[in-house]
Amino acid sequence: MAEEEKKGQVKDLVEKLQARELTPEEVKREMKRRKLEHHAGEPIPGVFAVSGIVIWGILCFLPVICMLLNVSIVLPSMEMPLRVVYITFFFALAMSPLLFSAHERRAKGGTHDGDYTIILVKDGAHGIVRHPSSLGGLAWLVVLPILLNRVVNLPFTVLSIFGEVAVVMGIYLQCKKEERFNLRKWGDGYRRYQREVPMFNFILGIWRRARKKKKVM
Repeated sequence: MAEEEKKGQVKDLVEKLQARELTPEEVKREMKRRKLEHHAGEPIPGVFAVSGIVIWGILCFLPVICMLLNVSIVLPSMEMPLRVVYITFFFALAMSPLLFSAHERRAKGGTHDGDYTIILVKDGAHGIVRHPSSLGGLAWLVVLPILLNRVVNLPFTVLSIFGEVAVVMGIYLQCKKEERFNLRKWGDGYRRYQREVPMFNFILGIWRRARKKKKVM
């Protein structure tokens, strides 16, 4: 394996920033030159996630769209049991703190800009799952059509199910793309992080974190 693949492409920038040989703005310019900024090379920033969300919006809210366009459409729909609504709502609520993890990455990433992070953040929410903000957002996207089914009688149809699958796949593919990008940036450091912290499995992440703390104590 090449030395750059082991150490990653930002190791020298971290060292120079810590030695005050470079300012955060100079680091950002160098990262842009190396095409290491977030979403580098994507025709649309977050192209997979955006595509999944657009498909989700069209399929889950198709009855509303048709009504606004004065188009008649009839699809079999189901009414969500209150138990399912409560469970999914509290699940999304529990995931909500993960949405703020982007601020943590921005504060601790070395440049105070989440698009140009050079220090791998592995504590806080990032110590539970590798993509906490994506997981938090995904939880609400999946739960929203279920909640609106009971709150405002939004029809939940078979197309809604396909929409839910589309947004899950879109965000998953986006995160997989970011994983490859992060391996370029941090090399073996990110490979160790992948072994230590799950991608989305927050239950496993909490269990591993608790076990790690217990060993330290």
